[in-house]
Amino acid sequence: MAVWFERRQRSADQPMPTQDALRVPQMRRLVAARLRLCGLPELVEPLTLLTSELVTNALEHGDGPGVSLLLVCSSNTVRLTIDDGSRESPRMRTPELDAESGRGLWIVESIASEYGGSWGVSPDSTKTWCALTVPAPKEPDV
Repeated sequence: MAVWFERRQRSADQPMPTQDALRVPQMRRLVAARLRLCGLPELVEPLTLLTSELVTNALEHGDGPGVSLLLVCSSNTVRLTIDDGSRESPRMRTPELDAESGRGLWIVESIASEYGGSWGVSPDSTKTWCALTVPAPKEPDV
């Protein structure tokens, strides 16, 4: 599944425009629907949270004209890639304890690790991706 949407241009000191902020839950719903269609309901919760974190980061920190989301489901991995068009590489930072932001990539790393996956940034720094391992099918109750 591939989606692209335009982001509103703003200066760094301005809040995120409402139209952009509304893209985050919209992308979560699309990812959830696609995962259910792929027969992976057990990955809906972690991947919608990852979608929220990565799309929000793209909208907050990216400087390209738009944001693209690519979700690829295979038999053993689900990969989510967000492209914000920015050449500046995302970086993990250590926020103050009472800070309201700055933990997104820590959350991404934690969830990816919990689900046997990984995350990273493309060589050109325009894309952030994460991949989760598809859980083994459960044995039927006898």
